[in-house]
Amino acid sequence: MRKRFIHLMLGALLVGGLAACDEDSSILDPDTNPQVTELDLMVDEDLTDAVIMDAEAALDATLGPAAVSGLDVTEPPVLFAEPPDPELVAAARTKLQEECRPLFRQAREAWHNGDTEQAAELAYQGRVCVAEVLVMVFGEEAYDNLWQRLEQMVSWLEEQVDEDVSPLLDRIRELMDEAEAIRNEDPASEEKLILATERLILALQIGNRERFQQRRQEMEQHARLAVFMARSAIGLAAQVAGDDITERQVHELRHSQHMAMRAAEAMQLGRYPLAFHLAREAVNIALVVVILEPGVTDANLVEAMVQLSATAILAADEALAGVDRQMFPARLLEQAKFLKGKADLVALTQPRVAVYLYWHAAVTAYAVIQMVSGV
Repeated sequence: MRKRFIHLMLGALLVGGLAACDEDSSILDPDTNPQVTELDLMVDEDLTDAVIMDAEAALDATLGPAAVSGLDVTEPPVLFAEPPDPELVAAARTKLQEECRPLFRQAREAWHNGDTEQAAELAYQGRVCVAEVLVMVFGEEAYDNLWQRLEQMVSWLEEQVDEDVSPLLDRIRELMDEAEAIRNEDPASEEKLILATERLILALQIGNRERFQQRRQEMEQHARLAVFMARSAIGLAAQVAGDDITERQVHELRHSQHMAMRAAEAMQLGRYPLAFHLAREAVNIALVVVILEPGVTDANLVEAMVQLSATAILAADEALAGVDRQMFPARLLEQAKFLKGKADLVALTQPRVAVYLYWHAAVTAYAVIQMVSGV
């Protein structure tokens, strides 16, 4: 079983490179007008579907974990102390499907018909609709969750682990600044919270632009690797949380599980860009689970991530005992060590970047353990 699994992974992933940091892609063609490109992103079917599915996953996470194929994560022992009203969650899900999704569809139609002004307005209304759904159920937590994920994304891009810095990355920072400015106008206003959340939703869409222009065959390889890494990240986050998992961690872990499940489904349907976007966000959300671990503070977060990545790499080294070092899992472990080494270099000067690098080093090492153990 172990040998067969390793060969399957080799066949599926080796063409695509050892990890996302080695892949050649472009966030934005320098010859393309940034404003036109941004509008294109607002109405792209994969990216708008990712926005809807992300919100659905957050709602589904209030009800229970997802059945993620190939993932051995048991039901967290802690449920919500005050679970959201099931009727409210049902109403939110209905709003997503009957109000938000049609707005994005209408925006695409306007875009294809050449009415860019109408397309931009409808896409904006669609994002506001999604923001209303999230705030309706989760309140300020919806904004905070998106903010944390965007910080991770920006760190990844700034370090050029995933891609070169581009005008769209500057736009992500600008949108985050706009969101904070809107929220600070009236911190007690739900309307301002919704409008600020919409800015973060757009920033997340832009951040998920990478590899959008990849050839279909390449995109399939990226999607398969991303889905596998999402499962590894969820498993690692669940181990870190353990039996003392908190209510907030329960929700984030379930959210990540549902995102991974939707990524796997999208991949089976051949929607590889969508699968990639959803899987990568599952990894980001799993990191939130670790960051929320009791006892982990801003002051000791880097130290905690150093220990997590070092422990995972040591365990992967032990798991590889007797395995041919030319095999893919061994090469993947070298990638994990490379990421940790890169994090070590910036831990003092760029702690936020280091945290994200350490996380990906740990996830990659954990993926090696899964491979050689036949999980």
